[in-house]
Amino acid sequence: MQTLARLAALACLFVATTTHAQTLTIGDQRGNARAVMEAAGTLEGAPYTIEWREFPNAAPLLEALRAGYLDAGPVGDAPLTFAAAAGLQAKAIQASRYLGNALIVNGHSAVQSVADLKGQKIAAVKGSSGHALALTALLRAGLQPSDVTFVNTTPAEATLALANGSVAAVATWEPYVSFAVKQSGVRILADGKDYPSFNYLVAADSALASKGAPLKDFAQRLAKARAWGASHPEAYAHTLAELLKLPQDVALAKVQREVNGPVTDVQQVLALQQSTIDLYQQQGLIPAGFPASQVIDAQAFGGR
Repeated sequence: MQTLARLAALACLFVATTTHAQTLTIGDQRGNARAVMEAAGTLEGAPYTIEWREFPNAAPLLEALRAGYLDAGPVGDAPLTFAAAAGLQAKAIQASRYLGNALIVNGHSAVQSVADLKGQKIAAVKGSSGHALALTALLRAGLQPSDVTFVNTTPAEATLALANGSVAAVATWEPYVSFAVKQSGVRILADGKDYPSFNYLVAADSALASKGAPLKDFAQRLAKARAWGASHPEAYAHTLAELLKLPQDVALAKVQREVNGPVTDVQQVLALQQSTIDLYQQQGLIPAGFPASQVIDAQAFGGR
């Protein structure tokens, strides 16, 4: 019995030592994960090293994940769909309900409803969560995506195009939404309250095979941080403002708008993810549909 106990102790020590020796390379989007985890203190005592890499949006982060430069990073359900259809081998291992996407127009614009965008130009990052919101909002308003012209831009270019009148609307996300509202007086035409999405922690299949234990631990710490951030918006916004050099009112508005509450119901995650996949397939943004289970690690959510 004592021999078995010693062997078990040695095995635990081996796992802990191996985990401690590993480094997780985590991509981030404008403070998406890092700020809330640092503010909540959930990284303290992590038995591994974290190397953060900053990206302006999901597309380059997912490309870095595909190329093997990252182990994991936070992205929305729509860009994950777009990347998976192009061959990305990765899985979502944590999810949060995200309300931060929005369709915005200039404050003085004559556009008062989504239906008013017929015949107009909308700037968006192709395949992004903002793009998905715009598509869904147009369909719900009785329009087809062909009734508008989508202009593919970066997030920063999109808001500049709106400011100079090159486009009638921008489909984007936080902190670009709150920055434009606070600094330029834009109006929100439609947002995540009516068109919610998911914010995932996505890990490369290769990383899950070699670093499964630390990645699972990191996902749990991120979920705790997300829950803390939702209930401590001011403290979270303070750290976010410092990290991203944002005005405090912009940081607070971002935190309050996006919510980012953790979701553990795998069936709920699979259902919304499948609806995004179906939307992108029906609109010709991806060549073929696929089951949501291809990109959702059900076991990470406690599912089968």
